[in-house]
Parts: sequence; C-alpha cells; structure tokens
Amino acid sequence: MLHQVRLREAMACVNVGATGRAARPRGKAYLGSVSDDPYDIRTHLLVWRPADGYSFIGTELIALNAASSDPNYIEMVNGGPTRGINERGLAFTWTLAGERPENAPEPGALSPSKFWTTVMQRCATLDEALALMPNLPRSFSGTFMLADRDGNLAVVEAGRKVFHVSCRLSVDSGGTAINVNCWLAMQDEQGLAICAVDNPNVPNQSRYSRAQELFEQLGHQVDREGVRTILTDHAHRERFAGENPWIPGHGYSICNHGSLHSPTFDPARTGWGSVSAEILDPVDGIFWYAYGWPCGEAPEYGDQLLQERSWGTFLGFPLPELPAGEYVTATGELTALAARHLQRLLLWSEPDAAAEPSAHPSMAEARV
Repeated sequence: MLHQVRLREAMACVNVGATGRAARPRGKAYLGSVSDDPYDIRTHLLVWRPADGYSFIGTELIALNAASSDPNYIEMVNGGPTRGINERGLAFTWTLAGERPENAPEPGALSPSKFWTTVMQRCATLDEALALMPNLPRSFSGTFMLADRDGNLAVVEAGRKVFHVSCRLSVDSGGTAINVNCWLAMQDEQGLAICAVDNPNVPNQSRYSRAQELFEQLGHQVDREGVRTILTDHAHRERFAGENPWIPGHGYSICNHGSLHSPTFDPARTGWGSVSAEILDPVDGIFWYAYGWPCGEAPEYGDQLLQERSWGTFLGFPLPELPAGEYVTATGELTALAARHLQRLLLWSEPDAAAEPSAHPSMAEARV
C-alpha cells in the first residue's frame, strides 16, 4: 500500500513558463512540461468540444493494459486533461506534489481530471481561473502553472486545505517560472519532507536547479526553441534512478530516462520517465506535443517501455482548426482523424543559425 500511496502523490514532472520580456518575440507566453509516469501509463492527445462550456485541447493519461502498474493512480487522473489550452487561450500545466497525509479531502472533492475539466470549460482568463479554483474542493495536491492569451502567468501551490498563489507575472512585468514535484513557498507547512527541493536524494532538487541554470544560460529570454532546450536537457542523467528513495525508478534529469536497468518491463517494479513533452502557446492557441522522450533517443533498457517510439520533435496542433476527437494514441501513432487534418498541423521549425538572436521560429511556413 505504501507504494500505491507514493504513486498517487507523484505524477512526476517539470513545468516551466515564460512571459513578457522573458518570452520571444515580445507579447508571447509559453508553458513547457515533461510528463513523467511509469512507462505503461501514457499520455494521448485529444480535442474536447463539450456541449456546454469552452472547447479545449490537451493530454489525458491512460493505461496501456488493464493490469497497469498503478490502477489507483489511473482512476484519479483519467477522464480529463493533464495539460491543456482552451478556445479562449487559457492554458495550464501542473504536477502533483507530496502533501501531509493528515490533510484529508472534504466530501465531494474533485479529482484532478474533474478539476481541470471544470477550469478549462468555465474560465477564459487567468483572473477567472484564479477566482474559481479556490472554490473547487480538491482531492489532490499540486503545483499549478497557468497562462492566458494576454500573457498573464501564475504559479499556484494548492492542496486539500490550502490554495496559495506564489507568483503572478504579466506581459509588462515579465519573467520565468519553474514547478517540480514539491511545494516551494508552502513546503514547511504543507509538504512531505522527503519531497523538499533541498533534499539532494530526490530529483526535485536536481531538476529544479538545472531548470534555473538553463534559464540563466538563456539570459531569461526564451522562444519556443529555448523551451525545447530546457525540456530535452540530460544533466544528472548518469545518476541511477534506483537510488531515488521517493519513487525508485524515476530519474534525475529533466528529460527523464528513468530506469531500474531491468531487461523487461515489470508492472510491480517500474521505470519512470518522460512519456511525452508539451509546449503550450496560449497566445496563438497551439498545443505542441512530442510523444515519448522529447530528445528522441532510443531506450537502453527493457523497462523503458515504448520509448523506442519517441518522436524527438514536436507537432503543433492549433485548437481553432481541429474537430473533437483523438489525434495521437497512447502508443504514439497519429490517428485517422489527425491524418484527415494533416494539412492543419504544424511541423517543428528549427531556428535559423544565421538569424538574429531574437528571431522566432516561423510557424506560418511549417505546415505539412
């Protein structure tokens, strides 16, 4: 049971954000994330167009098999988005954070899937989301990152009892932000000690500090390619994931190649890694998605299930132009629906090395 409790508190991810003077070109905002899970629990990409409320595009977590490594975790997160952008330009990404077990949820508290579905359907702006979310009872804890079409961005630490806005940025103020699997501002009051960012044995420290370093190396000014640079970073990859005392098998780098060095995948003893990566552009309403490791490397061990299918690049899915349905399967294939709308999808365009440093990769010429 202890193993199950750990996983329920540990959708292990890294989220980064930039807006204002920190985002290129000026006026843009970006959210970036790696989605880390046991390799038999995967994201797939869908467009939701509900009868009531706003439409949205995003990832959902599903198990590859009925006998998954953590059915309780799937029950909690399945049925709604784990990252998303809605038709009004509100975008979110988030990660679970370890919370003190005495913080019990109130009756009727929402699972993450129901919570984020509600936010996506009902909120058009960051202000609307920040007004609604404290009033939605939560059966989980996490660190949230949201941005809207006007370039407003916020970081939130929320649990079953607490809702705390730890950072707000605008296009005028600008800045960058980082989330990992722990509370930061409220860690002493709400968090599990093992998850703290100052614990060098748990990947929260290595991943958070590395994201800080990369933002500094990029001059705290990033375009889409800069976000990709952070999401594909392998610093601390050499550390054996079996040494992680919180989630054995979950690695220490941002682009997470977690493995227990096993020859086959065992649901009872899993490797954990980045099963997808996402770059959200709320200004243009584009959801950039990469299946598997965003670096595109081949797996080294048998417990890194399906990672040989990693795309190694991002496809852009513009919400306004796409009907409801599934676009990428849990095993990394484009669906028939995606094929019918292939001319609307956007291929990743690398920046021109000869261009000015502030040049932004073109999307208008990247259509397939």
